[in-house]
Amino acid sequence: MKFEETHVRSITKVVSWRVLITVSHLVNALIATGSLMMGLKIAGLATIINSCLFWLHERAWNYFQWNRRKDSKLEFNEGQPRSISKIVTWRVLITSSNFLIPFIITGSWGSAAIFAGMATVVNMLIYWGHERFWNWIKWGKRSV
Repeated sequence: MKFEETHVRSITKVVSWRVLITVSHLVNALIATGSLMMGLKIAGLATIINSCLFWLHERAWNYFQWNRRKDSKLEFNEGQPRSISKIVTWRVLITSSNFLIPFIITGSWGSAAIFAGMATVVNMLIYWGHERFWNWIKWGKRSV
């Protein structure tokens, strides 16, 4: 048996993730640069680029069945090790983006490093909570 998430579920997860993370990016950028305008620019560009990266990451993980199991209430359940593995692969991908976007906008290696460092710690915690929350929602899950 194979477990899948629908495209609509993945897109909905992108939207909910983006709301959480855009607020985080705005605060991180404000702290890293001291400028609300720079924070808005960084958060705005990251919204576009990182949403695409998140969707691609979700769809790639949809192909891997590892640590998914049948669950009568939820259609299927994803274990904690799967969520942790998704965090690791996501961090590798997104840390590059979280450094490059602030660097391109500010031209400052220091601001980019501060932003990427803060985003790495804070956003990992947000990502874990987001994954565990979505695990409990049956909508958009199916067994084929």
